[in-house]
Amino acid sequence: MSPFRYQLTSEEFRKEWSVNNGEPMSTATLWRRKSWAQEHYPQWRKVFLYGGRIDLKEYQKFETFYSEKQYEAHQDPHLKIMEEM
Repeated sequence: MSPFRYQLTSEEFRKEWSVNNGEPMSTATLWRRKSWAQEHYPQWRKVFLYGGRIDLKEYQKFETFYSEKQYEAHQDPHLKIMEEM
């Protein structure tokens, strides 16, 4: 583990942030999340730090934001209109 408590290298992060069945996150998934964050998340530089490190606390905040946006994208447009009324 790195000397920085909440900052991990991408390899350490992928092992720590396992996806299914305890398998580590794939490199492709990590890069997809990073590119999505660069386009949509205003504070992406707090998550994906210079030198390839990833801040765990900030990544958790990003995951919450990412989940909300994914939910909104898959929501029925008619339901959105009804909620706004």
